[in-house]
Amino acid sequence: MKPHKPLSGMKKESKYSLQPRALQLFRVLLCGVIALTLSACGDSSDSTNTAESTDMVIASALYFDKRTPADFYREDFQDEAFYSVSHVKNTSLLPLVDRTGLTVHELASNDFVEAMTWSNKAAEYQQSYQQLAANTETMLYFQFTRFDPASPQFANLHRVFKASVLDRNGVDRNDESASYKGRITLPNPTAADIKLIIEYLWMFTLDNNYRNAVLESYTTETDSEFVHIMKQARLNLNYTGGCDDVEVYEVRYKIPKDSGFIWKEKTLVDRFSAKRTDSYLEICT
Repeated sequence: MKPHKPLSGMKKESKYSLQPRALQLFRVLLCGVIALTLSACGDSSDSTNTAESTDMVIASALYFDKRTPADFYREDFQDEAFYSVSHVKNTSLLPLVDRTGLTVHELASNDFVEAMTWSNKAAEYQQSYQQLAANTETMLYFQFTRFDPASPQFANLHRVFKASVLDRNGVDRNDESASYKGRITLPNPTAADIKLIIEYLWMFTLDNNYRNAVLESYTTETDSEFVHIMKQARLNLNYTGGCDDVEVYEVRYKIPKDSGFIWKEKTLVDRFSAKRTDSYLEICT
């Protein structure tokens, strides 16, 4: 708002002139209005710039395949070999012809010998038998390293979850949209344990592919439950040359302490458009 010219040029003898004290008060009020107007404009601009900056960070993660944040679960594989990881499932112990129509879930055991027997059985039904080369274990699983002598540079890691940590019975591996994700059986788990398990399971979902990104991943705890929250984004490419669609989700994994059941909820919280031209990114408006 700008003052009208007559105000600045008024003469004291005018019958419409303002008295000195009134004129001073008017100027103070006028400056206040201007300050408020400028402040409001500044807040709006800052808000818009912050939103665009956040959208750019998300777009960069998606387009350049920065799939997980720095503190996310990772595995350290040796560079000189190529690895594939698979969990031994109920169907792994059956011939291919007998697997049709069965619900698929990962197996769990606390018995090392039983877990190794399952791995041996699963190897029999692979296209080419892979012999056992080594075995290790972590807090979460038993691992059996297998390879085909004809191609020793390719290692297949068979894993069997430890039943004392995680039970995946009842989780259909062919239905990732299902809410139930298993049961954490680990006694007195910590928030760090929950984070590790949930992030590990995410590694074996379809979301762990290009055009998807985890932006944040953390666990909160109350007296009665753990809640693990992942902020995820998905890029839907537009193959006609226009802007691509980006969806941002909040995914919550709720784990009541009295049961250990893992329940997943996924909510769309934001959507915007973006475009990549070589290494140049832009947010479409």
